[in-house]
Amino acid sequence: MAVITISRGCYSQGKEIAEKVATELGYESMSHEMLIREASEKFHVAGQKLEESIEDAPSFLDRLMHVRERFLLFARAALLEHLARDNVVYHGHAGHLLVPGADHVLKVRVTADMEERIALVTKKRHISREEAIERLKKEDKQRAEWNRTIGKIDPKDPSVYDIMIHLGRLKIEDACEMICTAARSDSLKSTPESLSVIRDTALACHVKAALQDLCKAQVRCESGVVNIIVEGQKLKKTGAASGDLQNKVRETIAEDLENEILARIRSIQGVEDVTFEIAPPFYS
Repeated sequence: MAVITISRGCYSQGKEIAEKVATELGYESMSHEMLIREASEKFHVAGQKLEESIEDAPSFLDRLMHVRERFLLFARAALLEHLARDNVVYHGHAGHLLVPGADHVLKVRVTADMEERIALVTKKRHISREEAIERLKKEDKQRAEWNRTIGKIDPKDPSVYDIMIHLGRLKIEDACEMICTAARSDSLKSTPESLSVIRDTALACHVKAALQDLCKAQVRCESGVVNIIVEGQKLKKTGAASGDLQNKVRETIAEDLENEILARIRSIQGVEDVTFEIAPPFYS
């Protein structure tokens, strides 16, 4: 059957809808918090850093140094490895961006009336109406900036999702019925090919994250075969070395890089074979 991602604004009752859908379909419900915990344990990284990479709008320094990319790769790999088991409902910020375009993924966006959101915040957080409004405005702005900067999308763009549901006259039960009906459709049934897309993307994310601080690499995976493409590195030419020696240095650097890449990824589960396209370094 389908994998379902439910993206929602904060305090829009997406969690309640996801859990109800999972119960109705007999699916596993996976929350944002579960993803952070699982990714942190699997990749031995700080949960707080993963949380910030998904939740917080990136600062100028983050964008300049690509600080968050590695953590996002870990989060995405953990989610995809989980979803490859099929029959999962994931609810949380950015779920629609972390999952590739496999044919059996149903992407849902849930929004709610502002007054209902304000009432929910004041009740859960025990704060005033004014504080609730400020909190919602701040979190909405932060998530919108995250989507624009990291995801390169407008979260309000309907083309990003398969279904958009606004809670107001429609209630949680109505939303659940709509999602379950779509999930049961023949067009969203998982196939060996669509599941393979998720597994291969998860493996590519894992490999790319492992190489993030070593080299800038393009990574593609197909049925466990990992193809790694590395652009040539710029070296500073020195007049003290002969042309033959400089060529030998180039060859040695490329060989050492290939060996280091293999050492880092050979133990990653799912890697069956590795092919390389490593351009030799060049002198400036």
